[in-house]
Formats: sequence, C-alpha cells, structure tokens
Amino acid sequence: MQVSNPMETHYDPAPVREWAEKNAVSTIPKLFRTAFEKHNAAGRNYLGCKVNGVYKFETYQQIRNKVERFAAALIELGMQPNDRLGQIANNRPEWVITDLGTMHAGCIHAPLYPTLATEAIEYILKDCGARVAVCATPKHLESVIASEKELPSLEHIVCMFDPGKAESSRKIWSWDDFLKLGSDNLEKHQAEIENRVNSLKATDVCSLVYTSGTTGEPKGAMLMHGNFASNALTAVPLLEFTTEDLELSFLPLCHVFERVAYYSVTSMGATIAYAESVDTVGANMKEVRPTVMPSVPRLFEKIYARITDKVAAGPAAKRAIFAWAMGVGKKHFQAKINGTLNPILKLEYAMAHKLALSKLHSETGGRIRLFCSGGAPLRKDVGEFFLSAGFILTEGYGLTETSPVICFNPLRRPKNGTVGKVIPDVQVRIAEDGEILCKGPNVMLGYFNKPQATRDAITDDGWFHTGDIGVLDDEGYLAITDRKKDLLVMSNGKNVAPQPIEQLIQSSPYVEQCVVLGDNKKFIAALIVPTYANLKDWCAQNNIAHDPEALSTNAKLVEFLQGEVNRLCADLSGYERVKAIALLPRELTLEHGEMTPTLKVKRKVVNQKYSDKIGSLYPED
Repeated sequence: MQVSNPMETHYDPAPVREWAEKNAVSTIPKLFRTAFEKHNAAGRNYLGCKVNGVYKFETYQQIRNKVERFAAALIELGMQPNDRLGQIANNRPEWVITDLGTMHAGCIHAPLYPTLATEAIEYILKDCGARVAVCATPKHLESVIASEKELPSLEHIVCMFDPGKAESSRKIWSWDDFLKLGSDNLEKHQAEIENRVNSLKATDVCSLVYTSGTTGEPKGAMLMHGNFASNALTAVPLLEFTTEDLELSFLPLCHVFERVAYYSVTSMGATIAYAESVDTVGANMKEVRPTVMPSVPRLFEKIYARITDKVAAGPAAKRAIFAWAMGVGKKHFQAKINGTLNPILKLEYAMAHKLALSKLHSETGGRIRLFCSGGAPLRKDVGEFFLSAGFILTEGYGLTETSPVICFNPLRRPKNGTVGKVIPDVQVRIAEDGEILCKGPNVMLGYFNKPQATRDAITDDGWFHTGDIGVLDDEGYLAITDRKKDLLVMSNGKNVAPQPIEQLIQSSPYVEQCVVLGDNKKFIAALIVPTYANLKDWCAQNNIAHDPEALSTNAKLVEFLQGEVNRLCADLSGYERVKAIALLPRELTLEHGEMTPTLKVKRKVVNQKYSDKIGSLYPED
C-alpha cells in the first residue's frame, strides 16, 4: 500500500549535509565527472568484459558518451527528477551506464538481482513505482511482461538484447535503439542534463536498494548521493586506491558492497573488469591480473579449501615445505605488525616466498595487492591463511542501510577475527543488549514507502539499529558475534549465537557447510553438508560407495562427522555443543533459493525445506 509520501522519514540526515559541506564532490555524477579532470581519465580504460573469448575495454570517454545519451533518452521519454527506473541485470558495462545515466537525469535507480523470481521482480517494480524497466535477458523480459497488469507506473522496457517480436502493452526498446533515441536528442537536452546534475544535493535519494526479504517482504533502502559518495571517497585513502588499480568485479553490483567499490575505483579513474561468473573467477584473475578484488567469505573459504586439499594430496616433501613457508609467513606478518621485522626473518621469508608462497600469488594473476572481504564474517583460520601467505586481506563490516561500510581493518595493522576500526565521520556505540548502533553520513534516509519500518530502524537523532551483536575492544576494533535475529533461544532460556559455532565446524576439511539449530529446543543440533570430495579415502577404507545421496544417510559417516564436530566443539560451553547432526546430499546454493546473492544461508528457507531432517534430530517434539 502506497503512503502519501513514499520517501517520508522522521529524522534529519544532518550528518550527510555536514559531510557535504566539507567535500565538493558529494553526488555520484560529480564523482564520475571529477575523475575526468582530476585524473585525466577520459582516455583511460574504464570498464571491460569478455567479448568472443577476449576481454575488451571501453574508455571513460566512451562510457561518458553513453551515460549522457542514456540520460537524454530518459528525459525525452518525460522522466522527471526522482522518477524511478528498475534494472534487472548481471555485472556488465550496461549496468554502470544505466546507473550513471539514471542519476545524470536526476532520477532514482532501483537495481534488482538478476536471479530474482518473477514474483519478487513484480513486487519491487510495483513498490518503487518504476516508470522504466531495464532487462538483461529474455527471461527478465518475460517476468516483466508477465507482471504488467500489476505495474500501473511502468511505461517503457529497455532490453540489453534484441527483443525481437516480444509483445507488450508497454513500449519495448532494444539497447541500441534506446541509446540512439538519446543521441538524436542529446543536443536538445544537454542543458537540461547539466541543470539536473548541478541541482543534485548530497541529501537527494539516488538509489533504492532492496533488502533480500529473508525475514519478510523486501524493503527498499533509500540511499542518498552523500551516503555513497562519503563511503566511496573515505575508502580511497584508507584502501590506498590509485589510478593504476584494476578491480575484478564479480559480486553483484546490486549489492552495496560491490556498488561502493565501483564508485571508489571510478573516483580514481581506475579500471574495472567483470568476471564472466562466480565459477570463472579463478580463470578470469589470471586473464586480467587484477590488483584489487572485493569478495565475500565464501569465495575465500573455497580458495583456502582448494589450496589446502591440493597440498594435502601432494608428496610429503612438498607438504613439509608448504607448512614451513606458511609458518614463516605467519611470523613475518606478525613481525611487520609489531614493528619487530629483522634481516634474518626477511631473508627467511624471501626464501619461503620463492619456494612456495609465490605459487599462490601466481594463481591470482600475480598483481593482487588487496583483497577486501565483507557481507558476512570471515573465518579466523581463513583470514590467517591469506595474511600468512603474504596477501593483504582487509575484512570490513556494514549493511545495505549504511551504504555499506561502517568499519574495516587498517591495511598496515589488521586484527584477524575483527572487522576493524570505525571509518572517519562515522560513529558506533554498543547498546545495552549488545546491538551495534551506527550514526553518520553513511546511514540511509529510510525505507521507501515504509515510514514505520524507518522509525523502527532509526532513532529520532539518527542512530541506526544494525541488528548485529558485537563488541569493541580496547584498541577500537569491532568484532561481530552474531545477528540479533539469528540468536537461538533454547527451551532452557540459554542464548546461543550460531555463526561462531558454524565457522568452527566448517574449519574441518570434511565439512563444506553447516547450519546450527536449536531455537526453542533442549539442545543444539546441526545440518551439515559434507565435503564429499574429501571423503573418497574414508569411503575406500570403510568399503562404502562414494555416492553423496547414499552417504547423506549413512550411519557410519554420521558417526564419523559427529566425532569431528565433538572434537571441534570441545572447548565450547556444554549447552553450546552440537549434540546431533543430519547430513545433506548437496551444497546449499543460490540457484536452489537457499543462499542470498552474497552467499549467506537463508535460515528460514533451509528450516522449511529440510524440516524432515530437522524433525529427525528432535524426535520428542
């Protein structure tokens, strides 16, 4: 149900205005345009993707031309400032052109994940009142056409492909025809584009980013130009971005983590290459040789597991050399942080790098200077592995509603197991119940069309309730212990945070994924996806067929993995230990609706889908 003013909010976003008063570049179009002047970026490569098996790049000038043509086309269609455009697309140059073009027209960009079902696409396009929808694939077009009767605001559909003879009551444009409309009318609307760009304020909403809706219907976070600009420009010196950086982008641009990374890279006139898919990231790294790569913990965990499995399968001599090299790397990393690095350790590390660690670096293209991890907590052992291998890996923390960064680890002094220090201009405090509260120029204006939800999330004086539980240590480093909504309240009244237990169990080479259970139950249990590839030797030793479907119900394997769980959980409090497990035959995936686009488990979906398995763990209920 639409309210009279869908952008209604109850608090004054003063931190955004105050930040803008100190920074001339306070909107995204100005951030993009300033890159031309400050970094002489016009002729530099900006965006690249695979075309006929080869990476092809377009320059900043080429993209700017398309951005202004896109904006002119919107204005020609009658789009007014603050009108909304919805985009359903994967990472590609057209995504950025749509984003920047929409903002150059003074309009609001509402990106949708390309994996969404028709019902979710319909909900978001209807909720935001999109007048234009941009689609990347025929399937997306089918979803929009199927939803037309429920989309009274929708007037035009733009396709990043040839729509052929697709039938719709709305006007359908091919990408080329839409940009031609802009070219034909650019001279007529150039002055209006300049006027709209120059009229934008830091407190104007530039994007509606919808939450995943795992605990209810999706909510559109109203993110302001100043939210994104402050986050992106604050990150640049802290992460030491330069014009020579090349980012490999594979996280969805719909997610604010990747979005603000692209704004940061853009502000420096640097380059972005888009991975073909999550599955090709390893190969694409070797092709484009990136210097920077944002990622979520799941990918780092997979890289870690692949390398350790490969080492474990090698001869004893190579295993010994690798173990020695990683040990030297760990000492070298700690000495650098403590300022105690000596010539002998430097020499030892050089040898370790030559014999073993350099091979890990070559697997990433050989030029990586920075990995950024966000979206979920990074396992401590995984973080230690990358740091010991000589990579700079900084873990950060934030939410969609904080656009997104609240804090991240300093490059020169990261503290593994924490998400780092609060970034400049942002404040954090811990509420009495342990919840993290945040205030600053990164906090959204509110939820679109949901004033009550906005009021529930943000206090009258601008403090945002993150929903996360955490602690600040004496040095100002923040550690996240769990999501407030994910806390398990056992029938005995004990509260259990599932994520630390899951991470502990997933450190086993035989466990791929783990979902801890126990809400309103007498004891803690877990659903486990075994790392079936690592169980081949175990199966051979026990004369059991290596078949995941059959193994998931094999009592002997359950007993073996329960032993692993018991070993890993031995130091936990008695009520936190996992007393029973059930095995799943395959990995939880995005495609099956069990993971979010940033590869976090949808607990509600898993609980529903595997209710029989869960029921077998609690037979008395």
